[in-house]
Amino acid sequence: MSSLTHSMQLILTLVKTQGQVLKPLESTLSVHGISFTEWLVMHRLYQSSDHTIKRVSLADAIGVTASGVTRLLLPMEKVGWVERVTNARDARVSLVRLTSGGLEAYQQATNSIEHAANRVTNMMNQQQVEQCMGLLSSLHLSAIDAAQLS
Repeated sequence: MSSLTHSMQLILTLVKTQGQVLKPLESTLSVHGISFTEWLVMHRLYQSSDHTIKRVSLADAIGVTASGVTRLLLPMEKVGWVERVTNARDARVSLVRLTSGGLEAYQQATNSIEHAANRVTNMMNQQQVEQCMGLLSSLHLSAIDAAQLS
């Protein structure tokens, strides 16, 4: 049996850890009727000016395809968390906006998810959290670079 490289061990640990981290976050958000991916959509919209963003930019920001973000947004539109917006300058550009109902749902869910995030990281001190964030940011940039080379 061959042993895995350190890089491959890191990737496997990240995947396993992601699953373990998402469990309490998803559980916390389910009380609000929101999945973690839906919360990511709301979070990205919340960060955008006028809470509005191009669909394709939203897809890139949360790591899904354009068709994937469309499938994700449909139920969110039905419950009134997001709405389609026409671009006055270019009708081909599809925009999505966080509604006032979506903003309220996002803010309530964010309060809950903050508590869950604190529980997930409770065995780490502030310095360890910051170090981890720095290392993961470097890995993220490295992954972006690798994807562009593919």
